[in-house]
Amino acid sequence: MSSGWSCYRKETRELPRIHFDRHLYQPLFIQYGDKVKMTPPGLNQSEKQFVKDLKDYWSIERDRALAGMELFLLRNLSRGTGIGFFEERGFYPDFILWIKKRSAQRLVFIEPHGMLHAEAYIHDEKARLHEVLPGLAKDIGARSKRRNVTLDSYIISATLYEDLRKKYDDGTWDKKKFADAHILFLERSGEYDYLERVFKDQLKTCT
Repeated sequence: MSSGWSCYRKETRELPRIHFDRHLYQPLFIQYGDKVKMTPPGLNQSEKQFVKDLKDYWSIERDRALAGMELFLLRNLSRGTGIGFFEERGFYPDFILWIKKRSAQRLVFIEPHGMLHAEAYIHDEKARLHEVLPGLAKDIGARSKRRNVTLDSYIISATLYEDLRKKYDDGTWDKKKFADAHILFLERSGEYDYLERVFKDQLKTCT
């Protein structure tokens, strides 16, 4: 196998990247200093962690909790070429997760980023995107006659819960309130697994 082809099939030290066969194009490059330019830009730390976590979760659960599902991931592009929201400010979520089970399809927009400087929830269009997407899906379904497609979104906070809870909104939010607002944390433990929450919500509709 040529070295060029191996770039698409596995991970090596040269040009750091992630190989995840559920991503719609390969490879997914990781940020590699200021002198290397990539389009779309290489994955930052929180984006990299999300892809690795999803890869691990899929490997374990594809024949268990996710049995019968098809899953695809796409790195979104930016203004002019990607899928965006809020014309004035321009929000292009980092990833689009496509979950399919039988005839039901669900598109989930996922944005991993730090939140120490986030606005209060009521003023944060990015965090509240999930509130407007069901209506958008209904409008799209009415025009396209495809009523089996639903839309959703999550912010995946790279800022730790203990650091964020004191500064976010009125300072009283617990993890459940964050989760109900579709703000999750990059944590995977016995007590809290953000990917379990993502797929728990999706399993309700992809049946």
